[in-house]
Amino acid sequence: MKPYFGSNKPKVILKKGKAKPFWFHHPWIFSGAIQEIKGNTQNGDLVDVFEDSGKFIGKGFINQKSQIAVRLLTWDIHEKIDPEFFHRKIAEAIRLRENVLAMSSVSSAYRLIHSEADGLPGLTVDRYNDLLCVQFLSIGMDQRRDLIVDVLRQEAHAATIVEKYSPGVRQREGLEEIEYRVYGPEPPEKIVITEYGLQFEVSLRKGQKTGFYLDQRENRRKLSRYGHQKRILDGFCYSGGFGIYLATKSKVTEVVFMDSSAPALELAQANWKLNQLEGTKSAFIKADIFEKLVEMKEANERFDLIILDPPKVAPDTASLKSGLESLEKINRLGIQILNPGGILVSCDCSGLISWDVFLKTLNKAALDSNRGIKIFDCSSAGPDHPVNPACPENAYLKVVMSEIS
Repeated sequence: MKPYFGSNKPKVILKKGKAKPFWFHHPWIFSGAIQEIKGNTQNGDLVDVFEDSGKFIGKGFINQKSQIAVRLLTWDIHEKIDPEFFHRKIAEAIRLRENVLAMSSVSSAYRLIHSEADGLPGLTVDRYNDLLCVQFLSIGMDQRRDLIVDVLRQEAHAATIVEKYSPGVRQREGLEEIEYRVYGPEPPEKIVITEYGLQFEVSLRKGQKTGFYLDQRENRRKLSRYGHQKRILDGFCYSGGFGIYLATKSKVTEVVFMDSSAPALELAQANWKLNQLEGTKSAFIKADIFEKLVEMKEANERFDLIILDPPKVAPDTASLKSGLESLEKINRLGIQILNPGGILVSCDCSGLISWDVFLKTLNKAALDSNRGIKIFDCSSAGPDHPVNPACPENAYLKVVMSEIS
């Protein structure tokens, strides 16, 4: 009997045996899982997705320029993807942060919408005081930006909304490059946010990511208890969050901030002063951290606590092998300049690297250094970055705290 594929609306038919992940509500359909596309479709259009047998799976945005060919929005055949759908989803995401998590009680900056985890694949929104920073990272969301901006203004009560990206991040979806765009009144060049009583300067225009590493908030706080009488290296420090938490909450002997970016180090120095830490010994070093750690090892320089929070090492499958090699190397170098009994904080923000692979990488770095490793804490992003269990790639951040013997 010929399969029945519903109405004459554009539709995607999956290959035999490829539907299982989507019955469990994984939102990404890769191009290799598609058998056929029926009907005339433009990238960004809504399509219905079916099993090869004709059974309905879900509805989502199509983008044939992306490896992720369809991003699913609903598994309910009767649900309409209309302005009300986006209004409801955005309101639900904001309600979680404001009413359930009470994020404003701990920080004036936090994530409001976290893409797939909030049922809005390709849309992220961060709050910075009374400003919002938005990223449209899928073509479906990008084509509905005016609607989304209007809803955000209503639901988040934000007059100014900034759109900002790192170079190249939109190219993977076939989207035009945008560096910076403002909806509403122009924001100040720099703003100051509060986080667990500490203050940090943020530049929405020039800062990395959306301006600040909001996902590490709880990890900064958790680590701060371990700094007493320690010499600390905050590697890939950016705005100095980890080192500043440690110096503020513990009696440290010295904090060395290291980054390859001069503007990042300037920001870290500004935040050091902002939190009135001039009386604590510090150093701010602009260097390639891989090369600098080798120099430090040869000079017999040692630390008691090292944080390694590198940029994403594997943004795509083509870079996975080299990314893992880089991750192993930096952790090996860190281990080699840690005093026995020292603490290593290893971070990775690549969604393609699983926890299992990350832990094996750390173990190899320790074994190659002839050192012992005891992990005492494993963490991810804060509660404002929820996880869709059907999409483990969404749980990208991995933070491991360990003692190195």
